[in-house]
Amino acid sequence: DADGLFGGWVSGCSDETAENYNADADIVDDSLCEYALVQGCMDASACNYDSAAEADNGSCTYAAEGLDCAGNCLSGDLLTMADDYGDGWNGAVLTINGVDYTVASSSATACVDISGCTIISWTPGAWDGETSWSLGDLSGEDGLGAGVFGDCVSGCSDENAENYNADADIADDSLCEYALVQGCTDEAACNYDAAAEQDN
Repeated sequence: DADGLFGGWVSGCSDETAENYNADADIVDDSLCEYALVQGCMDASACNYDSAAEADNGSCTYAAEGLDCAGNCLSGDLLTMADDYGDGWNGAVLTINGVDYTVASSSATACVDISGCTIISWTPGAWDGETSWSLGDLSGEDGLGAGVFGDCVSGCSDENAENYNADADIADDSLCEYALVQGCTDEAACNYDAAAEQDN
């Protein structure tokens, strides 16, 4: 009823700073609390900051690290990973640009930069059929979805080559060019090349 009486029990405000604090209340119901000052979060950096608040009531909430209050990445795209059974990826690992990601329980998220070349590989686990992930326009499930995406540069990784490319995203030594003819210069070797000018 209007007095908060239900079967002889009294519901009341348990906040000692409230005007109608009731130390004798049997059932706590802080929605009944009345305050002389407007209550709310007074931290301007909090997601639920209330500019009208006159007294901070400890209700401030904050964004998770790397995210804004709406759950969006401050930098990069949101990688969402899930396990259908809820027991983690059981040894499976998603590797994006050399960084490993996995799931310990039912799900996990991370912010990942996929603005340039994105190289994705998958290390199988015990139950790949339970796994799934999504990242921007990319996604995979059951251990699938690996590949090379975006603006990737293939180049020669041999520092001895004329066209060595230290900035190459993907090593492709079939592209290498040399001033000297490369090959095996050891006459005792099975693959000795008499035309070779430099041992490779």
